[in-house]
Amino acid sequence: MNEPAEQELPYTESEIETMASEDAKAGRFLTKMMVFTFCYTIFVGAYVIYWSLQN
Repeated sequence: MNEPAEQELPYTESEIETMASEDAKAGRFLTKMMVFTFCYTIFVGAYVIYWSLQN
């Protein structure tokens, strides 16, 4: 079998760490947005049900 040639990484280690931390920040932001959207949907749905029962 042919041994794979030693490849050089296209990014330095510090660049990779920077990208990873930026990805983590984006992931945390998206998680917060999803939780906020879920809670907002629950509140709006509860209000619509309450409003419809009042009429």
